[in-house]
Amino acid sequence: MPEKEKIKKHYHGHWERLRQRFIKSGFEGFHDYEILELLLTYASKPATDTKPIAKALLERFKTIPNVLDARPEELEGIPGVGPKAAQFFQILRTTISRYFKDKVFEQKAFLSLNELVDYLRAVIGGKKNEVVHVLYLNSKNELLHAEDLGEGTVSEAVAFPRKIVEGTLKFGATSVIIAHNHPGGLPEPSGNDNLITDAVKKALSTVSVSLQEHVIISDDDYFSYRKSGYFD
Repeated sequence: MPEKEKIKKHYHGHWERLRQRFIKSGFEGFHDYEILELLLTYASKPATDTKPIAKALLERFKTIPNVLDARPEELEGIPGVGPKAAQFFQILRTTISRYFKDKVFEQKAFLSLNELVDYLRAVIGGKKNEVVHVLYLNSKNELLHAEDLGEGTVSEAVAFPRKIVEGTLKFGATSVIIAHNHPGGLPEPSGNDNLITDAVKKALSTVSVSLQEHVIISDDDYFSYRKSGYFD
């Protein structure tokens, strides 16, 4: 049997064992590199050993979310990651974001703070700069519309109270949730974050609309203004 065929069969057997483990119990018991290793099997040549590639990705990007959030050119800088694999991770990341967006609009409401945080992580968690995300809700707390309002620098989110008020009138909202991310930082609010929150709350009060929540998303944590007692 040719050596190339032996290698192909060896990796196929290993990949199949990973797939069977996943079918049996999901990713329970998987190491992070094994998850990436399995994902890479769907975007690599048959005779490719995906384990060292997966480990190299984690060594460079540290976490799976960081791998998915990386730009294609960054991923292709890892030996063994070609354009197809880089595009696959980009497609996967975008699909996850689309899943959470569609799920929210399908059920029309966030049933818990955790659901809201999961949605926000999918939508703005991987952004390189701070992004202000706005959600417009009706009197039944159902989501009417969601949008990125603006993108600023890493150190300062740009919010536009007037535009948020215009959005509430356009979509007929009775309350609003705002959120932004802290790329590479802690979720604790800055003085500027507090000023933004106060400015938006004051602007919305002029049209009898309430600011229901402001959530700050960091790489692995979040801060809720409501949970902190700010809106009490």
